[in-house]
Amino acid sequence: MNLSLSDLALNAGLAASTVTRYINDKSGKLSVTERTIEAIAVYSGIPKNVLPGQRRLPGFGESETVKYDARQDGALPDWVNTAIAAHKGNRNGVEPWLMKGWALDQLGILPGDILMIDQNRRPKAGDIVVAQLTDPVTQRTESVMRRFDPPFITTHSSKMGPGRPETVDDDRVVIMGVECGVIRPRQ
Repeated sequence: MNLSLSDLALNAGLAASTVTRYINDKSGKLSVTERTIEAIAVYSGIPKNVLPGQRRLPGFGESETVKYDARQDGALPDWVNTAIAAHKGNRNGVEPWLMKGWALDQLGILPGDILMIDQNRRPKAGDIVVAQLTDPVTQRTESVMRRFDPPFITTHSSKMGPGRPETVDDDRVVIMGVECGVIRPRQ
């Protein structure tokens, strides 16, 4: 990423010494917390426990997006849950989803953003959608956020580079809902 250790730490929202102290430790006695690893993974776009340059099969691993759970995704300001409730109102089929990956960073959707997804809305060209990808061999599924460019869903990411478009076939690739709002819980 052409960053110094200090810049990497600061851009990930950490103190510079958090990373430099660990990397420069010759004794091997210092450790790094899960929170630190997660912050660097979110900023860099490189999943935890994957070294840069390692490839995994596209689309099947840890989901890029998950339904937002205020109990599990705690530590967010109270105004986030208030904003979610206000946006949802009394509409059925509108649910918050947490973006975990960088697949749509060129469209302004970043890891940690909460997207309100309307499961009753029909997608149109250019919409951001939540889709479920199923591996036909293993039957494993993954939830992803993509841009709908009929008949495909596509990534728009400067961090991940170009991604392979997936054809929406309502079997292996199924659109589950359409974005109808974004909440950014951080500055």
